[in-house]
Amino acid sequence: MMTVQSGLPPGPGVTSPVPDSTPEWAASLAAFLAGGEPRSGYEILLHRAADIGLYDVVRTWSMTDNPMPIDRMTVRLLLPPDILAAVTAEMASSEDEVLAALTTELPLAVRRYSTRQRFNRFGHTGCHGEDPVRR
Repeated sequence: MMTVQSGLPPGPGVTSPVPDSTPEWAASLAAFLAGGEPRSGYEILLHRAADIGLYDVVRTWSMTDNPMPIDRMTVRLLLPPDILAAVTAEMASSEDEVLAALTTELPLAVRRYSTRQRFNRFGHTGCHGEDPVRR
């Protein structure tokens, strides 16, 4: 399930769960989503989302200007444990802080990643090794 948050900045005296180092989060998540080999990054995320019934949710992140945040359990379900551990180690934060930040950063990273991809008429990225000149 998804939780709905207002999207407004926190009020006075309330700290945001998203750390101030947003460019670091963006770079880390962009590297994960881009991957370097077939069946990694964005494809893993889509396959895991399909396996747990959240494929449409993840696809809407790429089609929405401001994707809605998700809850921590959804982040745990979508990201493989080794990737979550790597992000936690890279950010030098506790797992709870990382999960709190990923509730908003993961949908935004998917949006940023998908807007840089070329899509065929069905809305899917091209095959690995496909000749981009022949599109």
